[in-house]
Amino acid sequence: MLAIASIIAIYVIQDQPKLDGNLSLEIYKDGDLYQEVDLSVSQNSQITITGGEGNFNVVEIKDGLVRVKEADCPNQVCVKTGWLSMPGQTAFCAPNRLKITIKGKSNEVDALTY
Repeated sequence: MLAIASIIAIYVIQDQPKLDGNLSLEIYKDGDLYQEVDLSVSQNSQITITGGEGNFNVVEIKDGLVRVKEADCPNQVCVKTGWLSMPGQTAFCAPNRLKITIKGKSNEVDALTY
């Protein structure tokens, strides 16, 4: 039993991404950078982004994780995307023209690395 638990623990630890540098959140509204937030600083906050037509998105930051918590768009794809935590992850709300993305460096090899 102890051997199985050890193997599982090693697998889980090795599977964790290795981050190099600080993570930041970039929020884009109508294609322009609206706000940049340093995620390495511990913070729990909500940012409400409103459009000229009264539309809105609420971006939640909690313990280094980010998500679109609320939106008034009809399909709610941005809300259903869930929590973002890794560099390159993005949530997009086409009707409200909002994009949030995590920026930073990772030492992990991905499918695009050659």
